[in-house]
Order: sequence, then structure tokens, then C-alpha cells
Amino acid sequence: MFTIRPKSNNGLNGNGHKNGNGSNGQAGNGLNGNGHKNGKHGSIETVLGPGVHYKGTLNGAAGVRIEGSFDGSINIKGPVVIADGAKVTADIHASAVSVGGSLKGNITAGKVEILSTGRVWGDLTTSAFASEEGAFLRGSVKMEDEAPAPETVVAIAAQAAPAL
Repeated sequence: MFTIRPKSNNGLNGNGHKNGNGSNGQAGNGLNGNGHKNGKHGSIETVLGPGVHYKGTLNGAAGVRIEGSFDGSINIKGPVVIADGAKVTADIHASAVSVGGSLKGNITAGKVEILSTGRVWGDLTTSAFASEEGAFLRGSVKMEDEAPAPETVVAIAAQAAPAL
């Protein structure tokens, strides 16, 4: 599994808890709660909270976590996390996508993960795919030898997006 977690902030994760499994609350060797290091492209810098309802296009280089609802398109060089309870209707182009809520749209990403609470109605194009028991996918999975670089994915998505 390759769960994407929020960037550490003063030793705290996105929920205000210490990262790692140390019994005294100490961070475990720079690892997050799943034993993964938060890397350059693993950081979540933008959060659309549970009370936020956004309609439009998200473009950017950093990662984003969606906890509310979103309708539009997402073109991110970093990771996209759709939290449990979030409702997203969008085509997503990102380096990695983790779905814990519901998504209606297609995903193009280097890594795609559907958690046990995740529901996806759409097609996936990826080089790494994982799903937990209980995850739902109605669509196809196209596995590629290599994932396109995030810059390439965003450039292709920008060309396909209608001009405003």
C-alpha cells in the first residue's frame, strides 16, 4: 500500500497527532503513521475542508486533500487525497491519487489507491494500483509500464481543458 498522508507540521500530522508509532508520542524515525516517509511529492499543502463546496478547476504543483465536495477538474503535479465522506465529480490528473470518499470521474496518475471506504465511478490509467477490501470501482483499469511524469500529465490536461 502507498497511503498518502499530510505533510508533517511541527511533528504533527494533519489531524494534530504525532507521526510514527512511538509509545511516548515521539515521531518514529521521520516516518508517518504507516511507516512511509513524507517525500517531496508526498506533501499535502492544500485542504478543502468538510464544509467547503468548490466548483471549478484546481491546477498546481503541491498536493491537495479534499474533505468536502468538489465539481470540476483537477490537474495537480503532487498527490490528491479524497477523504472519507468527500464527494468529488472530476477528472483527475496527478502524481498519485488516494480515494476514501466518492469520485465520479477518470483518474490518470502514477499511483492510484482506493481505500475500503472509497467509491469510484470512472476509468483509471496508472502504473501502480492498490485497493483495500471493501473498495468499489465501476470502470476499467489501464496499467502502463511507466507513469507519465506529473509535469507531462498536467500539460496534457491543460491542453485538453476548455479555455475560459
